Amino acid sequence: MSGGAVHLAATTTRLRTVVTAPVTPAEPGPGEALLTVERVGICGTDLHIWDGSYATGLPLIQGHEISATVAALPGGYTGPLAVGDRVAVEPVVACGTCYPCRIGRRNTCRSMDAVGVHRPGGFQERVAVPAGNCHPAPGLTADVAALAETLSVSLRAITRPGVRAGERVLILGAGPIGLGAVIAARDVGAEVMVADLHEARLDLARTLGAAVTVRGVGQLPEHVAEWTSGEGVPVVVEATGAAAVAERAFEVVATAGRISLVGVSEQVANLSLRTFTAKELDVYGSRSTLDFPAAIALAGRHQDDVRRLISHEFGLAEVGEALAFAHDNPQSVVKTVIAVG
Repeated sequence: MSGGAVHLAATTTRLRTVVTAPVTPAEPGPGEALLTVERVGICGTDLHIWDGSYATGLPLIQGHEISATVAALPGGYTGPLAVGDRVAVEPVVACGTCYPCRIGRRNTCRSMDAVGVHRPGGFQERVAVPAGNCHPAPGLTADVAALAETLSVSLRAITRPGVRAGERVLILGAGPIGLGAVIAARDVGAEVMVADLHEARLDLARTLGAAVTVRGVGQLPEHVAEWTSGEGVPVVVEATGAAAVAERAFEVVATAGRISLVGVSEQVANLSLRTFTAKELDVYGSRSTLDFPAAIALAGRHQDDVRRLISHEFGLAEVGEALAFAHDNPQSVVKTVIAVG
């Protein structure tokens, strides 16, 4: 199977510098499918690679939130895909041998080789990825399929604490992951409160089904007490990565409640160990999903809502501008998508 002729790619050559130019693609390796890229979402990791706060090797073709169609499949392939099928790409390529992989937690593989982070990603017209990482996305539009990866992180944040129908869930942060968590929590029949600093994001949260929204966390304990008749909220999803917000999660969660921490940062929270024992809390770290097809199915049930997460769209020749804009305008950008094909 051949990688084909020269095609256009946007390469991060050094910090804050992207060059869009024709490249000769690498030949797909054993077991790899060749994909024609359609749409690619920009996420926080892309911005951190671009600004240097996430260390990885440069130059690099970034982009791990990929929707594409299958251009070619590896020899001897017997899976569910056919040439021409639309797929969503699961970016984590796990080693299969480390402790997390051995116990079925490949999403936390210690030697992961992620598409668009450690190996060439989707900011190019064609990309080769392991065929097993390509999941059928029938019925999804290209833009919604590109957001399946984002939704997979949100879904994991809801499934880790086992959110159930009828439960009340507080989501701290109405960025793409928090808003995706609103979709995932509402999908299982939970009732949702969302807290965020920005009114426009709270408006979107209400459109997605949040029953209650709160601006900021200063008066959050009072709002939660009113909402839960003083009991505290059974489940809190922390999706900001801000230490002060995470500390509030432990304050407002119910005794015997659950906390799902999905926000990413290097900040250090100041927590009393007594809180863990006095409330006998279950606290979950949450990463990307173990069930990518479930995220695709969730996107399929809520395509209109998922599409509402897209606030900006750029072309492949504008990847550098798109990264800079998303980096510099966090208040106005929810999800930026690159239209490749």
